[in-house]
Amino acid sequence: MPRQRLFRRRRFLRPRPEPRATTPCSHLNPTRSLRQTTSLEEFARLVVRALDTLPAEIAEKLDNVAVTIEDQPSVEVLKEKGLTNPNDLFGLYRGIPRPWRSVFAPLTDFPDKIEIYYQPIVRACHHPRDIRDLVRRVVIHEVGHHFGMSHEQMRRVGY
Repeated sequence: MPRQRLFRRRRFLRPRPEPRATTPCSHLNPTRSLRQTTSLEEFARLVVRALDTLPAEIAEKLDNVAVTIEDQPSVEVLKEKGLTNPNDLFGLYRGIPRPWRSVFAPLTDFPDKIEIYYQPIVRACHHPRDIRDLVRRVVIHEVGHHFGMSHEQMRRVGY
């Protein structure tokens, strides 16, 4: 390497006489919590957007399914699922899956229910983009349970 070129590189590696002004990124700032970045209303919009992106053939078969957003799973739900940490459960499907329903059985008074848990999802993600992706995955996962898919089948499909 010629000497002149080496000198130029050293000049660029020298410390600057004045320090750069550093401003921390907002998503790395520890004083700002993730809950402030994604409000419950924004979270609800993400759930609605995930439902709107489902194919029409699937969406029309969700007529008797209520999708709700809960703050976090209740103690009863955690006991039912055998969990102790509320941050381990992102969503839950309650009801009878479509393939297991009988044609002769009367319709129930209450619709099937998909619960999406706000705080566990927000706590699991470091960036709002990650929240959007996880909400979509959870919604598709729970809709899959409505259509009778098991956890193993959902994993094979990628959800």
